[in-house]
Amino acid sequence: MNEKISNVLYVKVGKVTTTKIENKRNELVSGIKKYPVSKAYLTKTGFKEDSQADLLHHGGENKALFLFSALTYEKINSFFNNSFNMTNMAYFGENLILSNISEKDICIGDILKIGQSKVQITQPRQPCWKLSANTNEKNMTKFIFNSGLTGWYAKVLEEGIICQNDDVILEKRVNPNLSIEKLNQLIINPMSDEKLTLEALKCEDLGKAFFESLSKRYNLKEKDDQFSFYHT
Repeated sequence: MNEKISNVLYVKVGKVTTTKIENKRNELVSGIKKYPVSKAYLTKTGFKEDSQADLLHHGGENKALFLFSALTYEKINSFFNNSFNMTNMAYFGENLILSNISEKDICIGDILKIGQSKVQITQPRQPCWKLSANTNEKNMTKFIFNSGLTGWYAKVLEEGIICQNDDVILEKRVNPNLSIEKLNQLIINPMSDEKLTLEALKCEDLGKAFFESLSKRYNLKEKDDQFSFYHT
C-alpha cells in the first residue's frame, strides 16, 4: 500500500507528576502532562523519554504509543471555547499529534511507518477520569466517550526515532471495517451493529483491554457498569 496519509505535527513526552485537584481523589498522579520535543526514541514499551503512573491501564506493549489528531483537537475545542492549545502541554496525554486524519481514517491492525519506527494500531483510547482532571472540565471524560474523539493506541513493530514533521505512511490495512470511529460507537452500544461487534470480537489485532470491555458490554448490555468508576 505505502500511502502517505499524514505528518507528525508534534512529538510529546513527559514524566509522572502529582497535581492537587478538587474531586473525590484529591490528587492526579499521572504521566498525562507531556510536552513537545523535536524527536524521541520509540521502544517496544513507548518513548524512551516518556513514563506512565498507572501501568495497569496505560503503557505496555499494546499501548506503547498514543496517537491523536489535530482534527480531533479542533473538534473538541469547538465544544469547549477553544480552551486547549495543542502546541504545548498534552491535555489528553498524547504522544503524537498527526495532521489530516482522525478516528474515521484509522483501522485496527493498520501498520504505519513513522520516521524510523513501524507501529500497528491496536485499539481506541478508553477515556478515564484523568481527562476531566487534567483539562479542568468535569464532563470531559464523558464527552470524549460519547463523542468518540478518543485518539488511538499502537504497539511497536520496529523501534526507532520519530521526529516532528516525519511522514506517516500507511503500509498495510487488514481490517477495513474496524475503524477507531466504528469501535467507539460499538463500545457505547454493541447492538447498534451486532455483526460488526462480532467481527471486532473475533479480530486478533484488537487490543486485549478493549476486547475485554467490548465483550463485557456485549454480554451484559444495559447491566454493564464498567465505566461508572473510571468516568467520574
